[in-house]
Amino acid sequence: MLQRKFLLGTSMIVGLMAAAAAPTFAAAQTAAPADGTEVDELIVTGSRIKRSEYNSASPVQVITAESSSLAGMINPTEVLQSASVAAGSTQINNQFTGFVVNGGGGVNTVSIRGLGDQRTLVMLNGRRLPPAGTQGAVAAVDLNILPDAIVERYEILKDGASSVYGSDAVAGVVNVITRTNLDGGRLEASGRFGGGGDGGNEYTFSGAYGKVLDRGRFLISGQYYEQKALKYGDRKDLNCQEQYTFDPVTGQRNDWIDVDTGTYKCFGASGALFNYIPVTVGATGAFYGSRARISTDGPAYAANQPFWAAAAADPAMPGYRFAPLNDRDSVNSLDAASDFISPVKRYTLYAEGQYDLNFGELYGEFLGHQRKSSQTNVQQLFPYIWENAPCEVNPFNCAGSGIAPNTFVPQSLVLTPYVFKQDVKVFRGLAGLRGKFGQGLGFLTGWDWDAYVSYSKNRGEYSLTGINSDLFLASIGGDWADTATYTPYCTGFGYTLSNCHAVNLFSDQVLRTGNLTPEDYAYLKLTEKGVTDYTQLIVEGQISGDILTLPAGKLAGAFGVSYRRDELDDKPGANLANQNFYNLATANRTKGDDAVTEAYGELEAPLLKGLPAVEALTLNLSGRYSDYKSYGSNSTYKAGLNWQLSNQYRLRTSYGTSFRAPALFERFLGDQGGYLSQASVDPCIRWAGDGTSVINPVVAQNCAAQGIPGNYTGANPSVFITTGGGENLKPEKSKAFSAGFVWTPEFADLSVAVDYYEIEVNDQVTSNGAAVVGQCYAAADFPTNPFCSLFTRDLTVGSSTRYGITEIDGSFRNIVSQTSRGIDLTTRYSQDVGPGNFTLETQFSYTLEDTQELFPGNTDDFNGLIGEPKVVGNTQARYRWNDVTLTWSTEFVGHQSNYDYQFGTDISAPSNYTTPQGARYRGKNHAEAMWYHHLSLRYRTDTWEGLVGVSNVFNEAPPKVSPALADRGNYTYGRVGSYAFATQYDYIGRQAFVSLTRRF
Repeated sequence: MLQRKFLLGTSMIVGLMAAAAAPTFAAAQTAAPADGTEVDELIVTGSRIKRSEYNSASPVQVITAESSSLAGMINPTEVLQSASVAAGSTQINNQFTGFVVNGGGGVNTVSIRGLGDQRTLVMLNGRRLPPAGTQGAVAAVDLNILPDAIVERYEILKDGASSVYGSDAVAGVVNVITRTNLDGGRLEASGRFGGGGDGGNEYTFSGAYGKVLDRGRFLISGQYYEQKALKYGDRKDLNCQEQYTFDPVTGQRNDWIDVDTGTYKCFGASGALFNYIPVTVGATGAFYGSRARISTDGPAYAANQPFWAAAAADPAMPGYRFAPLNDRDSVNSLDAASDFISPVKRYTLYAEGQYDLNFGELYGEFLGHQRKSSQTNVQQLFPYIWENAPCEVNPFNCAGSGIAPNTFVPQSLVLTPYVFKQDVKVFRGLAGLRGKFGQGLGFLTGWDWDAYVSYSKNRGEYSLTGINSDLFLASIGGDWADTATYTPYCTGFGYTLSNCHAVNLFSDQVLRTGNLTPEDYAYLKLTEKGVTDYTQLIVEGQISGDILTLPAGKLAGAFGVSYRRDELDDKPGANLANQNFYNLATANRTKGDDAVTEAYGELEAPLLKGLPAVEALTLNLSGRYSDYKSYGSNSTYKAGLNWQLSNQYRLRTSYGTSFRAPALFERFLGDQGGYLSQASVDPCIRWAGDGTSVINPVVAQNCAAQGIPGNYTGANPSVFITTGGGENLKPEKSKAFSAGFVWTPEFADLSVAVDYYEIEVNDQVTSNGAAVVGQCYAAADFPTNPFCSLFTRDLTVGSSTRYGITEIDGSFRNIVSQTSRGIDLTTRYSQDVGPGNFTLETQFSYTLEDTQELFPGNTDDFNGLIGEPKVVGNTQARYRWNDVTLTWSTEFVGHQSNYDYQFGTDISAPSNYTTPQGARYRGKNHAEAMWYHHLSLRYRTDTWEGLVGVSNVFNEAPPKVSPALADRGNYTYGRVGSYAFATQYDYIGRQAFVSLTRRF
C-alpha cells in the first residue's frame, strides 16, 4: 500500500511540475490560432454538439498516431490495449492461443476499466463499427479491422455514454479518427524485429493517396500487416516451467535439480504430461507405478523392478524403468512448436470521400478487411485401456511380458497437436448526406443536418484440426473416461477392421517422444470447417445547432433518431457439433437477430459567465429512448457540469446511466463444450495439505464435508464445461459518476487533469465458467449456495471417476453487479529548450476497486491480482529540433499479487533429484512492479521520413512466479514458462523497430 501511495504521489508531483495540455485529457480542446482566424467546428467524442471551443465535462484521452509510432507501436491493438484506461485489466490479443475467447481465435479487442470488451463501444469517425470474428460468440469489434495506415488519432472517452451513443457504451468509447487532409500520396514500410529469431516479428506495408478537389475530396489507402508466430521453443524461458521455489530460511532457490543436466529441473511449456503410464490392479485399484519410459539403464536397472524384469529381457519389448511423476524429458517437440503468440496476416482497404451538391454534401466510407490467422497448440490423449484388452492395445497382456494377464489397467498420456485457423472477411459501406437548413425554418435556420446508412457484413470461415474421437476410441476398443467399458477394437462407432486398425499407445515411439507415430497421427487426424456470418444495418439521422441565446451564451442542441438491426448465424461443421473431436471444444449452431429503434437528444446550456470564480459554467444534458424487439423499451440519461473557475482552473463532473441489451451470442449461443483439467478447476485437490500449506479453511471444511479424501490427487479425466445462451436474460443497467480537476497555469505551457470515476453495472450478463466450483466450496452456505448447483461431482462408490468433477454449466446468466472505481492522472508539459522544443506527456490510472457481486452477498475483489494491476501508466518525453525528434517512452505496470508467498512441504519430490523428499519450500506468488523503456530517433523532411528505435531497451523479462495453489477460494493465475501470464508484460524481449515513409 505504501509503495502504491508513493507512486501515485510521485506521479502527481511530476504532473504538477511538468505536464499536460488539453488534447490529452479533453478531446479536441481547441483554442483560437495565433493569427486570430476562427477554428472550424468539430464534433467531440462524448458529445454530438458542434462547438468552436470545447472542454469536455467527461474526461477524454487522445493518442495520436505520431506519438504511438514514436513509441514503436505499429498496430492499433497495442496502441489501445496499452492505454492507461485499458492496461489495468487483461486484454484479449494473440497471446490467447489455445483459449476459448469471444470472437474466436485471433480476435483482438479492447476492454476499458476491466468491464469487458462488450461494454466498450468502438467507432470509426464517430460512427459505430460492426462486430467481427468467428464461431458463435461474436459481439465485440475486432481491432484487426481498423485501417491504421490512415489513422490520425484515437480518442478514448473514459466515461459511460449510452445516452449519447446507445448500447455498449457502458465503460467508455473508443473513437478512431482517420486523416482527411491528404492531398497527394504516401508510402510507408515499418517493422519490429529482434529478440532472438523472428518469433513475434511484425511487418507492415501501406500506401495512401488523397486528392482535394474544388467541390470535394477523396482518399484511398491499402495496407498489409503480418505478425510472425512466437513459438514456445523460440524462447528458452517460455519453453521451460521451473518449480521456482525457495528455502524459507535462507531464501535460496531449492528447486529440484535434474541429475542429468545439473540445472533446475525444466518441465514442458504446456505443462502437459507425456510418457506417463498410471497402472492399477483391476481388482483392487491399487496404484503400482506412476510412470514408465524407455530406459537408458538397460536390463540391469529393470532387473530390480519385479514387474518389468521380464519385459526388459524380452527383445520384442522395449526396456522400461519406473520413475516418479516429475522425472520426464524436459521438452516435447510439439510443445516447442506450439504458438504462444499466434501468427496473423491481414489486408485492409479503406476509402472515403465527399462531394458538394450545393444543397448538401454527399459523403461515404468503405472498409474492406481480410484476416488470416491460426493457433497451434497441444492436447493430451489420456485414455484408460481395459485390463482384459488384447495385446495389440494393452501390451501388459502380451506374451512374454512377465506380467500376470488381465491385471493392469494402463493409461498412456500422449501429446498431439491441434490447430485452429480463421479466414475473416469484413466489408462495411456507409453513405450519407449532410448540410445546413436554409432560411424560413425559424430557429432551425442554419442548423446542421446529417443522415446516413451503414451496412456491414462479417463472414468468418474457420477450421479445427484435431483427433477423430470416434475413430480413436474404436482403435483402442474403449471409453477414455471409463475403465470398465470395452469393446473389441475396430468394432464400435461404425468401424470395422477394413477401415480401422489398433493404435498402440505404448510403442517405443510413444514412450520415447510422447508423440504418436506420424502414421497413427495421419490416421487419426480430423479437420472440420465452419462459417460465421454477422450482418449489421444502421440508419441514422440527426440535426444540431443553436436554439436560442441566453445571458451566458447560446443554448445548443442535437437531436436524432436511429435504427439498428444485427443478425448472427454461426454454422459449425457436423464433427464440431457432435463432439467428435477428442478432448476439444464442441459447438452447436448459433442463430439469432435483434433490432432497436432509438431517439436521442442533447442540450448544452451556458448557465453563468464572467463572474468572480465563475469564468463559465455550462450544463450538458443528454437522453436516449431505446425500443428493442427483444427486450422492450428503456431510457438512459446523463448530466454533466463544466465549471471554469478561471483561465487556470476548471472543475468538471458528470453522472449518467447506461444500458446494454445482451449480445446476440449471450442469448442464442448454441451449447459450446470444452475440457479443462481437474487441477485447473477443483479446489478440493489435496485439500488437507501438509499442515503448513496455504489452504482456505472454508474450502477444506467443505471438501471434507463431502467425504473427499484430504490427499485426493485429481487423477480423473478432464472436466467437460458447457457454455450456452442464457434463458430469460435481463438487460444490463449501469450508472457512472466522474469528477475532475483541470489546471492550466499561465506561467507555463502546462496542463494537469486529475479525474475520479466510478462505474457500477447491475444485472451484468456473464459466463462464470469454471469459477463456479471455487465459488461453491469457498461459500459459507455450502452446499446450498447457488453456485453448487452449477456443476456435478461424482461421489458414487466404486465409480472409476469417483470424486472427480464431471460437468460444469458455464452458461450466460445475470449476476448482481460489477463495480470499478479509480483515479486518472493526465499531464502535458511543453517548453522550448536550447534550439528545440521539449514535450512531456503522462497518463496514469490507479484502480481503487474492481469487484463482482456474483450472487447477493457473494463478492469477489480482483483489484491488484495478477493480470489486474492497481497502477499502470505511460509517459513520453520528446525533444524536437528542426527535422529531428528524439523520443523516450515508458510503460509502467504496478505490483500484482494473488498472495505474496506460500509455504509448504513438497511430498512428491523424487529421490533421484538432489532436493530430498519432504523438503520445505516457499513459493513466490506476486509480480513485481515493472518499467518498460523505448527509445527512438526520427528524421523528417518534406518528402521523406525515417524512424529507428529500440523497444524494451533494457530487455526486461516478465516476473517469475511459482505455481498457484488454492489459497483464497478460486483466485488462481496462469503461468507461461515460469512467468506470470498477463497481457501487460512483454514476452518477446528487446526489439529494434524501423519505419520509412515517402510522401509525394
